[in-house]
Amino acid sequence: MSKNIVHNEYMFVIFLNIADLLSGFFVLYMKCASKSKNNKISNKKEARTQSEIEIDLIYEKSRTVLKKSFYKKLIIIVILDYISRSSFWISYAITGAESDKVSHTLQKNITITLDILMRYIFSVFILKVFVYKHRIFSMIIICIGFIILILNDLILMIKSINKEYDILEMFLYTLIVSISAFLYPYEDTLVKQIFSEDYLYPANMQFDRGIIEMLLLLVVTPILFFSFKQKLEFNFDIIVTTTMIFYTLTAFLKAYILLKIIYHYSSQSVSFLIISQSFWGFISRFVKINKEEKKSNEYKYFLIILEFIGILIALFATLVYDEIIIINKWELNNNVKIGIINRGELEMKNLNYVNVIDNENVSDNVNDNNENRISEESEYKYNENEYKEE
Repeated sequence: MSKNIVHNEYMFVIFLNIADLLSGFFVLYMKCASKSKNNKISNKKEARTQSEIEIDLIYEKSRTVLKKSFYKKLIIIVILDYISRSSFWISYAITGAESDKVSHTLQKNITITLDILMRYIFSVFILKVFVYKHRIFSMIIICIGFIILILNDLILMIKSINKEYDILEMFLYTLIVSISAFLYPYEDTLVKQIFSEDYLYPANMQFDRGIIEMLLLLVVTPILFFSFKQKLEFNFDIIVTTTMIFYTLTAFLKAYILLKIIYHYSSQSVSFLIISQSFWGFISRFVKINKEEKKSNEYKYFLIILEFIGILIALFATLVYDEIIIINKWELNNNVKIGIINRGELEMKNLNYVNVIDNENVSDNVNDNNENRISEESEYKYNENEYKEE
């Protein structure tokens, strides 16, 4: 879109905001679909008793309290989201680097590793998620997988020193971009809190975030433009425009799917999708090496295979954490959801069995008492008749 990479990256921030606003169509559809349902509910409310009205008033009052905390969290989410999305253009503006000189898979894997680890940390300290044995195991395995990836990237980068990448610029760029690895997980953690406490749907969350972030962009963008005295030179030919539209639509779907995953599962479940970025880096690097006609590529193929193993290890660990894969050894299956449900069903069966035995014992005691009473009565009648005869 622009020869200036800072302008180019800032345009992506605007497109991401437009993508959030597209969720307004989902919100409108849900409102139209639920309109008839609300009419039925309103008709039922007309025949309420005084006690039901008082209960509804208490409920509405509690909802207003939740709404205040909701808007506070929403503003924090918008600020975090804007800074995270802006981390790329900020890093290019500070370093003055070119994308080809600093965009290395090492930087991406470091950011991804920090992102995943921070999601687990925030889930423990903010969402109060219990850290069971299988989750500790998965965290250790994820660290092992990303250690393999980062060491692999370091070796490849050292081999290409003074050839492709500027090491100092790349590390400064990585340091700035990695801010998003702390902000995105915290944002998703707050989003999960809103879903749990305020019962908001993903489409509503995305649209509300888009509206407030649009207002923020309308204020911040002119300030940045006039402060740095920028000259805008953009190319909007057919290919660029088509690409912009396609990027915005895919960004909308991606953001909506991520919110749906957080809504139905957790903010840590996004880790599985984040690791897919490393898988894409593996594919692009493999294609690049195949295009090179060099005999000294054997070590690169070895490193590519090592990278693929690291990605598989990290993917396996995320599936273990989310209990999609369950390991039935070393007591790693004790506190998974299926294990807890099975234990609950077994306890219910045992409880029912004990109740049946108790009932049988009670009935046996009752029968014994009845037999004793009947025998006593018959004996008494026999004695009474014998006395009368005498």
